Amino acid sequence: MCALYISNLHPDCNEATLYKKFSSFGKLLNIHICRDQISRQSLGYGYVNFFLEYDAEEALSSLNYDVLLGKPIRLMWAKCRAKGYNISANLFVKNIRPDIGEKTLHDIFSNYGAILSLKISKKGNGEHEELVGYVQFEDEESADRAIKSLDGKLLWGRVISVSKYISKKTLAERKFTNVYLKNFGLRLKDEDLMELCHKFGTILSAKVMTDEKGVSKGFGFVSFKDPDSAKEAVENLNGIILGDSKLFVGRAKNKAERQAEVTAALIKKIRCCLL
Repeated sequence: MCALYISNLHPDCNEATLYKKFSSFGKLLNIHICRDQISRQSLGYGYVNFFLEYDAEEALSSLNYDVLLGKPIRLMWAKCRAKGYNISANLFVKNIRPDIGEKTLHDIFSNYGAILSLKISKKGNGEHEELVGYVQFEDEESADRAIKSLDGKLLWGRVISVSKYISKKTLAERKFTNVYLKNFGLRLKDEDLMELCHKFGTILSAKVMTDEKGVSKGFGFVSFKDPDSAKEAVENLNGIILGDSKLFVGRAKNKAERQAEVTAALIKKIRCCLL
């Protein structure tokens, strides 16, 4: 209940540095900077645990976005981070003036509700570089109030845009037209996939993947003309029983996405073995 999550730490920041920064607010139970299991380098975030919640509140109020070793630190309650974020309460802010800092942005948006996290990032490069903000409220109602009050309003000499944040992954999933199917055994042919999926919309192509001898590998792809058809096929076909197996149907991912998933799984497995 008295632990703060701290992020955006300088690589040279250690537990002693944090103790010096936070101990003036009250008795500390422990300080922990999270580090890579292999290199032991700081991951840029950690936890400061106070004995009294009042002291933690004072530290949160006073030190959020305070500069430590040249970087503004970000603070939030560790219990809020542990519960996870409400994606519907996450806002995206555009057209921020270059000289506006995170503390100033926090002061503006905190009028509409409790903020769990906030940061400003650079997007693009050169002449096209711009500052964008990410504001994570504790609840969706606060986020909706902020949008209603601030979107399209003149702030710091600029008309800012405030909207719900939509991840690139979500955008890609909304617009996909290529569907991946697996676990259908060795019996299905191209025309069988076509027959299975044609009721959801116009199909451009359907292909069962085979080995060099022409034997099915048990997976294939169907390309629809429009995203709505592809989405409907996934929603209706994923998980159905086909023969003796449960069919998997989902968005077809590109090579880079598949490699990223394999790499992430491998790293996770290595770290688990080292613990």
